[in-house]
Amino acid sequence: MGSPDRRDAAVVSRVERAYQGLRKAIIDGDFPPGSPLRVDRLGRAYGVSLIPIREALRKLEVERLVEAIPNKGVRVAPISLDDLQDVYATRITLELQALRQAWPRMDRRFITEVRGVRRRMVDSLREPDPTSAYELHRQVHFAIYERSESPWLMHLIEILWSHTERYRRLVARLGTFIDEGRDLHGRILDAIADRDLKGACSALQRDLERTPNLILAAEELVTPRKSGENQDPLPIT
Repeated sequence: MGSPDRRDAAVVSRVERAYQGLRKAIIDGDFPPGSPLRVDRLGRAYGVSLIPIREALRKLEVERLVEAIPNKGVRVAPISLDDLQDVYATRITLELQALRQAWPRMDRRFITEVRGVRRRMVDSLREPDPTSAYELHRQVHFAIYERSESPWLMHLIEILWSHTERYRRLVARLGTFIDEGRDLHGRILDAIADRDLKGACSALQRDLERTPNLILAAEELVTPRKSGENQDPLPIT
């Protein structure tokens, strides 16, 4: 029998494998919004016992990618217009604050490094598989936010960033992500280089508003509702 430390490490590894696999499947749309997640089936699919699956689902619930329904089990969190507007309004508040707190600690060397990441992001967005572009996009934003040196801001931004990944993937289907994203990220960095805090905040806010605005404007992605009706999930499959 292995030592307790090795057994614990093995459990953590299985939880992380199940978590990463489930998270990717949800973000990629393999498990559509609102679909039930059966613990036993997931255990067989990922080759782990029920305990790692339950722990993985708890982590995803913190990110609000899944939700537990009393007496019904766990399902993929629905996507809705109300959620879209609420989560992006919250992101704008937190990420602008992170930018302001980071402002004194962004020098020329930092700007040069982030511009390099942005160029790689733009190049990656033109590739058939945009997976690396999504990660580079994250690196551009978080390079700025991490300079805030605020653990709480980073913790909250991380949670909201994970939750909104599905919305960003939805925008990518509209075919407008490359040009507008490149322009706005460039404007953020140009404003930082010019020491124009107001301009940097304005460009960042416009960048964050772009996703909800594009989704709201896309008639084929939004199910209209009558006054007083409950918000229907966006029809994503």
